[in-house]
Amino acid sequence: MQNNMGNTFAGNWLGSIACNLRKIMVLCFIVAVASSIWALTRDKRWSASAIAMVPGESAQMAGIAGSLFPGGLGGLESALSAGTPGGMDINLVQQILSSRIVIERIMLKYDFFDYFKSPNMDLALDRMRRWITVELTPEGLIVVSAEGRNREEAAAMVNDIIAFANDELSVIITSRARRSRILAEESVETAEESLLVAQNRMERFREETGLIFPEEQGYQTIELLGVLETELLLAEAELSGVSGTMSYSSSAYSEIARKVAFIRNTLNTRMTSGDSLSLFPGLDSIPSMLKEYENISINLETRRIIYLMLRQELESLRLEEAKESPTLEVLIPAVPMALRSYPKRSMLVLTNTFFALILSLLWLAVVTYAKQLLEGESTGNFWRGVLRTAGRQLFLIKDKKHGSGEIR
Repeated sequence: MQNNMGNTFAGNWLGSIACNLRKIMVLCFIVAVASSIWALTRDKRWSASAIAMVPGESAQMAGIAGSLFPGGLGGLESALSAGTPGGMDINLVQQILSSRIVIERIMLKYDFFDYFKSPNMDLALDRMRRWITVELTPEGLIVVSAEGRNREEAAAMVNDIIAFANDELSVIITSRARRSRILAEESVETAEESLLVAQNRMERFREETGLIFPEEQGYQTIELLGVLETELLLAEAELSGVSGTMSYSSSAYSEIARKVAFIRNTLNTRMTSGDSLSLFPGLDSIPSMLKEYENISINLETRRIIYLMLRQELESLRLEEAKESPTLEVLIPAVPMALRSYPKRSMLVLTNTFFALILSLLWLAVVTYAKQLLEGESTGNFWRGVLRTAGRQLFLIKDKKHGSGEIR
């Protein structure tokens, strides 16, 4: 039985392993030491992850998200199910998270371009994408992971990726409401400029005419004219009364006459152009001023109503857009991890040592099999002849007769 086992391939292979066991151990030890030294020279990296979602995907997804928190959160399902985004929105968000513009902003903010020492941006982006991963779970949750040169940088990178993605989503036109909102903003700007023109026209009219409150000032002008006319009638009655008993040269008569003349002159001025020092304009100019004021006022009120209607429509479109637009909501934020993600020294040493052991055993198996073929009675002559022929073709064996042939 022992002789039969020794003549088999397995027996010869086990014998070769036993004979070379010390060499195998030395090889594994050298590989382990080299792996340890290599791992010590590598730059350390830490990873961080965050879980986010697009609100409103489904009540079931909201319930799954709520179960991620210890003890659960009451009302989370109804809060997260607001809005109407669909699968297309989730795919869009996933594409934005891993888009070039987001990754470039991360590279520029954390100075990875100089760190990678890449000759161009494309090569740097390829390396950066190995540090950032975006995965979509079957439940509809988005897992954003990133590696950094320290713990805090990794967590900050994940948070910035989500923030930058939300910035990009806020400017991408993805729905009818957003397009309508942009058009409404342009209309509001035009209406605001038109309203400002009408307000400036009203301001110039008030400065030119002095009519701050035209209706009130016109009413007070009529009331003032009535008072002046009453005073004039009383003064004329008094003058008529004293004219029969006093001469025209008496001082009392002259005083009453001057009073009547002043009141008449004032009343005449108020009836025509008005006094420049008075707050009340002349009566003959009030109708034309009020007509102009009414036209300006109608124009101003019309533009104000249009502006208010457009503003109301704009706010409605913003609410609708906020409900329909895909936005990332962070369920579990990224936090700094205690353990580094690369290099895993223990795992690296064990893996390389294991592969060195496997390769050495496979090499011994190949050598044992080749030796068995060369030394076998039925196959030895054939394989030696093949090797001699190959050696002559490659000029590895010199021929004794011709100087470059087979060694007999």
